[in-house]
Amino acid sequence: MTDSSANLDRFNALAAEWDDSPLRAGIARAVAAAIADALPLHKDMQALEYGCGTGLVSVLLADQLGRIVAADVADQMLAVLEQKRLAAGLDHIETRRLDLTLDPLPIERFDLVFSSMTLHHIDDVPRLLGRLRDVLVPGGWLALADLDREDGGFHGPDVPGIFHLGFERAQLMNTLTGLGLTAVSARTAHTVEQSSPAGEPRRFPIFLICGQLP
Repeated sequence: MTDSSANLDRFNALAAEWDDSPLRAGIARAVAAAIADALPLHKDMQALEYGCGTGLVSVLLADQLGRIVAADVADQMLAVLEQKRLAAGLDHIETRRLDLTLDPLPIERFDLVFSSMTLHHIDDVPRLLGRLRDVLVPGGWLALADLDREDGGFHGPDVPGIFHLGFERAQLMNTLTGLGLTAVSARTAHTVEQSSPAGEPRRFPIFLICGQLP
């Protein structure tokens, strides 16, 4: 979800094999479970997933929500999700190409906007967060999952389109409060365990931060 053509090309090229990664599947399961535990989900909720990729999180939450607009900028990611959606009969998931760093806001307003592992690909995060807030209905929830501040070891040095090496939770929570959200809270949704190039164990926590529009 960035204006980097190299980043977009990477996501499109990886789309067909994206779901084969146990790491990505594990993150998606943990984030979906954390959202379901943190928020009062119900089947009348209209939801937007921004930066959905192949829809790993949206598919996991589909039984607990009403209509879901699954949005991304990578056409091939959306094509994979469209195939999964049709195969599973998930008629209430709609795929949509949407870049909220450039495009007009959608006309709909949502009870829930959620995003997983997308923010670190966004250059101007405060602006995006303001736009995500603007598509919430009063009483709607924003739920954001991403990496805690790290040293670059999660992706390595050769991955394009990484604007942020994770985030400080307190700073992000303060941004949401400044945008007018209330009941802002944070929890650890998952911890990714990897090995460094030297074989040393590394741990990368992934937070879920939620806030509600009054």
